Amino acid sequence: RHLAAQLRDACSSAGFVADFPVVGTLVGIVCGAEAANPVVNFDDAKTTDEAAYAAFFRAMLAEGVAMAPGAYEAIFVGLAHTDEIIDAIAVRAHRAALAAVAELSG
Repeated sequence: RHLAAQLRDACSSAGFVADFPVVGTLVGIVCGAEAANPVVNFDDAKTTDEAAYAAFFRAMLAEGVAMAPGAYEAIFVGLAHTDEIIDAIAVRAHRAALAAVAELSG
């Protein structure tokens, strides 16, 4: 939940519209203003903006954070993800979200 909250705040402060639903230790990402919120099934998940996810994915990779390349895959949080690491990811996510917004604004 800490990672999801940090990612949500980082994206929101950058103007990148995304939600990060949590199930157990898995974190999802749903991008775009038209996306369903909350996501409760696959039809809802399919409302994500795949171009926005791709832009965020590329920007996160440029920041040194590897995420699943597909918009419908989960982020796996493990014991190695300390609060310090999650906070560092959030800083990088903010920069990535800014880059994604710039890319999508074209």
